[in-house]
Amino acid sequence: MRNALHHLPDFWKGIALNRIAALLAPGGTLQLRDLVFSFDLSDVRAGVERWLQSSAADRPEDGWTRAELELHLRDEYSTFTWLLEPMLRRAGFKIESGDYGSVGVYASYICVKSG
Repeated sequence: MRNALHHLPDFWKGIALNRIAALLAPGGTLQLRDLVFSFDLSDVRAGVERWLQSSAADRPEDGWTRAELELHLRDEYSTFTWLLEPMLRRAGFKIESGDYGSVGVYASYICVKSG
């Protein structure tokens, strides 16, 4: 699953993860990549600024601009790793691996349904 969960508030993320787990047999794998912040609340300002500076394109033709990324922060539902990871566990997944990238904004997980 790629860039899907950030469209859902955390309440619905939890429900979606439970439903996905219900579809998988024990040992089934969920690969998840999304906009997930891996920095602490005390580092939000600096973490977001690092993301904007490292990821924003100068022109829309070249990718997401700073204004578009700022719009994402206002209108989408990206969450923190320290909220998403317990949701994954509660849904019945074991997190086999997690990669938070160099900026701390995109997270990739390999999760296996417990059985």
